[in-house]
Amino acid sequence: MSGYVFEAELYDYPGIGARLALAGSDTLVSLHELLREAFGWEDPHLYSFWLDGEFWGNPTTEYTSPDELEPGQRSAEVALERLDLRPGQQIAYIFDFGDSWHVLLSVAELVVEGPPPTIVERRGDPPPQYPDFEEDELGGSE
Repeated sequence: MSGYVFEAELYDYPGIGARLALAGSDTLVSLHELLREAFGWEDPHLYSFWLDGEFWGNPTTEYTSPDELEPGQRSAEVALERLDLRPGQQIAYIFDFGDSWHVLLSVAELVVEGPPPTIVERRGDPPPQYPDFEEDELGGSE
């Protein structure tokens, strides 16, 4: 069984990232769940991956949340090994179309034996998914 190692960088936060490993039989949904865990995102939201490496890139390269598919969209419920991923390939990922958390992924390496979905390494301290509005309001009124 093949596997993949990905480098994930939180696009608007330099130095915040993670190294993730998955088996080839795992899906983009599995990668999405691992990204949520790595960055501390708890609430489920819509998301998409673009295999061309561009945020809101070519629609023919987009794989999206399997829950809310529109006609012609492709589901993220697809095995990684079916996507013809190659080392160095960039993948754009957006979580939560409202708050738009952007992650740039790259295929770091292909491995012979795929592990279960694993966060190999975390880098930096990700910001909270939602800012603390009470603190912001209190700080702004002084």
